[in-house]
Amino acid sequence: MKILLILWCVLVVIGCQEKKGAGKGQLPSIDLLLTDSLTHINTKAVRKGNPVALLYFSPDCEHCQQETKSIIHHMNSLQEIHFYFITNDPLERAKVFISVFHLERYSNIIIGVDDRFQFPRVFNGAVPPYLVLYDSNLDLVHIFDGETEVGKIITLIKTL
Repeated sequence: MKILLILWCVLVVIGCQEKKGAGKGQLPSIDLLLTDSLTHINTKAVRKGNPVALLYFSPDCEHCQQETKSIIHHMNSLQEIHFYFITNDPLERAKVFISVFHLERYSNIIIGVDDRFQFPRVFNGAVPPYLVLYDSNLDLVHIFDGETEVGKIITLIKTL
């Protein structure tokens, strides 16, 4: 019985270590429902060529709102980045967020609902705001946990 318990503990530790690396490396596969409520996309379909930022947000989160305002304010320096704003909140709340910040004006911003809660699983229980930056080859550059100073994103993009 003790051997089974020890074996089970070892397997749990190994399983946790494998999950710990999830989300690292290449852009992960996350299914998103777009705000038209019909279209589904997967982040694996994103083509190489431009940097990509996955921004995990909640429409009611003040830090997410501040980060969004800052991104919009610095959009001239961020035009080459394809932003994917990802939320687990209901579609209607995402639509209000888009309306409040006029995100429909920006062709490089896509908003999607992660109704399968894949993002927090891939990124080990990430909570909003959480920004993951990938280079033009879709390789991981940096993870920002918490509200991100947009100047840091701009600086990183310039080094790519």
